[in-house]
Amino acid sequence: MMITVRQLCRLSQKKSLCCTVRLYDPGNVVRHHHWNKGQNQLVLNANGTNFHYFKKAACRQYNKDVGTEGDLVKAIGYRCEWSHNYTAHDAILYALGVGVSTTQSDYLKFLFEKDENFCVLPSYGFIPAQKEVLLLTLEGRLPGLANLDPAKVLHGEQYMEVFRPMPRAATLRNECVVVDVIDKRSGALFLFDVHTYDNKDTLITYNQFSIFIVGAGGFAGKKTSNHEKPTMKPPARPAEYSVSQATSVDQAALYRLSGDYNPLHFNPTVAARVGFSKPILHGLCTLAYGIRHVLQQYANNDVAKFKAVKVRFSKPVYPGQTIKTNMWRDGNRVHFQCEVTETKDVVISGAYVDFHHID
Repeated sequence: MMITVRQLCRLSQKKSLCCTVRLYDPGNVVRHHHWNKGQNQLVLNANGTNFHYFKKAACRQYNKDVGTEGDLVKAIGYRCEWSHNYTAHDAILYALGVGVSTTQSDYLKFLFEKDENFCVLPSYGFIPAQKEVLLLTLEGRLPGLANLDPAKVLHGEQYMEVFRPMPRAATLRNECVVVDVIDKRSGALFLFDVHTYDNKDTLITYNQFSIFIVGAGGFAGKKTSNHEKPTMKPPARPAEYSVSQATSVDQAALYRLSGDYNPLHFNPTVAARVGFSKPILHGLCTLAYGIRHVLQQYANNDVAKFKAVKVRFSKPVYPGQTIKTNMWRDGNRVHFQCEVTETKDVVISGAYVDFHHID
């Protein structure tokens, strides 16, 4: 999981520096091609870490070296495809990684594969879709992003729509396309649409990743996009329900086993180099806590009722902190906001879950 725009800004203001970090990937093999050229190739993800700092003047020169000006729009239409296999074991490991516990009343449906009601959490739909999106940006594979500083790649927002409940085990095919690039002046916002299908070509999920490239703006591009899924402010009234749940100090160590091996979330030395006092929790893990709280409160954990979710990542959570989810119902939509109880910091904002129906 990538650090957020606000996190990098806080670091930059504190140290008057821009930082770069090369992230770690487990080394999965993916197939990808450029839409225009149709050239297929196998790619092995690179492993390793590389951290260093640039003064702001050097960052401006770095932007020129990357060659983003006028080239970023060439990424629009870029397509890639990859597969993802998982079993009930993987779904259970993921559920444990996002806070499902045997202390909860109906834990068997998410943690015991032989339970008659066993099912997969809707938020597992992020996992098959995220892999190649991370690599395309972090490794600078897109047009105009050669030599990209990986620490300038930030996860701003996330949208997912579930068309069919996640199968308990499956081989899924993911099709990704860059649908737009928006000029935010302080950076460029890439919109990745990822459609995930089962082996019968049935659409399972649609994800939109909003990825912000710090310092890549000012290329005279469009300021808005019809493709972008908007966030929504919660109602101006007290929350109807609030649910608090403490994360484990080992939460990130457990969640990373579902496929996000970025050492920022596990290695104290790496976290310190990026400006954090200790490793931070994955943003998609924090989000999964919020989704679970909403699903439990309004749908009694019936995954078939879940339709869609949209959020903005605002601030990080440290493993061991308590996540509090505030909720407001508006018809079949539930607005929610996640905060850290210990600091009162809002970590998930502009968020909502849509249900097919709520009793």
